[in-house]
Amino acid sequence: MENLDNSQKEPDPQQERELLTLVRKNSPYVILERSLLPIINFLITVYIIRILTVDEYGIYKILLAVMSYVGLFSSLGLPRVFRRFIPEFFQKKEFAKLKSLVQKGIFWRTVLCVGIVVIIIVLAEPIGNLFNFQQAMQYFAIFSIGIIFHLSSNLIGATLISVFRHKMYVLSQILYVLFRGGLTYYLLSHGKGLVGLLIAESAAYGLLLALYFFHYRRFIASQAIEKKADLPFRRLVRFGGFSYFNEVGAQILSVSTDYLIISAFLGPIAVGIYGFANRLMFLVARALPQSMFISIIRPTFFMKYVQNDTPSQTNRMFNFLTKLICFFAFPLLIGIVLLGDKIIYYVFDPKYMDSLTILWIVAGFHSINYFMDPISMVLESTEKVQILFYSKIFAIYNLIGDLLVVKPYGIVGVAVVTGTAVVFKNLFCFFYAKKYAAIKLELKGIIIIGINALIMTVPIYLLRPFIQNIPTLVLTILIGSSIYLAASYLNKSFSESERKMVNSILPRPVFSF
Repeated sequence: MENLDNSQKEPDPQQERELLTLVRKNSPYVILERSLLPIINFLITVYIIRILTVDEYGIYKILLAVMSYVGLFSSLGLPRVFRRFIPEFFQKKEFAKLKSLVQKGIFWRTVLCVGIVVIIIVLAEPIGNLFNFQQAMQYFAIFSIGIIFHLSSNLIGATLISVFRHKMYVLSQILYVLFRGGLTYYLLSHGKGLVGLLIAESAAYGLLLALYFFHYRRFIASQAIEKKADLPFRRLVRFGGFSYFNEVGAQILSVSTDYLIISAFLGPIAVGIYGFANRLMFLVARALPQSMFISIIRPTFFMKYVQNDTPSQTNRMFNFLTKLICFFAFPLLIGIVLLGDKIIYYVFDPKYMDSLTILWIVAGFHSINYFMDPISMVLESTEKVQILFYSKIFAIYNLIGDLLVVKPYGIVGVAVVTGTAVVFKNLFCFFYAKKYAAIKLELKGIIIIGINALIMTVPIYLLRPFIQNIPTLVLTILIGSSIYLAASYLNKSFSESERKMVNSILPRPVFSF
């Protein structure tokens, strides 16, 4: 490590100021997106869950799982390539390279996506028989165009975020969600069921793609690019190749694989119960600040690495992000354990009470998996993506384990196997991130956060018997959150420099923990 320390370089003050200006300029839009959109999406999800039967909801989750596999087979590692290299090209003002990467990436992904979707439609009937649901041809025919729109929009959306066009990205997201919610409500309220939901999803994806593409074209037109530039194909292919095989393993480790296995052995109703718990945790996670600001944190992390690739800089960023995740993940886990049954009964639908045990298991493992973001950013910034690929050896454990436990232990066994596979994968990646980037986990702040979170456990537990409806549930959550924040204010876990970093993103310096 001495050689690395001796090669430290001072960051360019002008570049630091420019990056901070970009962060401050775009953070209000991120806050708007991540405060408004989770609420709208939450309401849409509640409505869908209440209107659809458990069987229909299970089929819906199976179709989404199929879409994720289409995304995998058409990805070529491009999502990670875009997130890693577009910020670099943007930072270096290499706009010709940026444009070339986006054009070539979107073209090839779209071509592959269309080909795969055609194959799925042709094989719709045997696929439906395999996963125990009827009318597969009708569902796939409707949803296929939505799959193409969605996967193409993902790459353009990643581009807008990577060049700090968060305003345009957020406005597009708001219009998309409002359109999706309105059309979903109209079609479901008129008795169109799952078919109506799929029509609404496909139309909304199409709108989002059109909005993203319009804003991307405006960005490119504003740069006055005069000539073509050669892409660093060797770096891109190496990074993209390892990223793709990493995505293969990640897909096998994901809940999408769980849905397909559960459906094949237990049917769509079991998928509906399992999918509900995972969807609830996804909605909650989307509202957490580390998820709220990931669209700013990720490009900022890579741009700061380009400016100053020293071990101390990487370690500071890693530990800051880790503590930020703990700050919200610890109280969230406690809240789910103590109030999970109340949330299911009063907010969603009592027909999903059977998912409570799954919700507890998923919440525990989700809380651990949140820490993968800073670990993966460390490995991606140093271009050690092969480690992410190697870590997917645990996907084999997950696949074999799921097949072994699904019949005797049902969806509980599947949840435990998938969760432990994710834990092993994260520990593997952390070991190598520590080896290659010399990161060192600072435990003091994490322990303080844990103590502060435990303080709120007693009042929430004592208030449980008084929860009789949504208002009393909300009041209990507010009381518990207030006690946690008060404890965190008195027993601070973040350093002064870390508090300044958070407050530089927020409109006002209110982070005092």
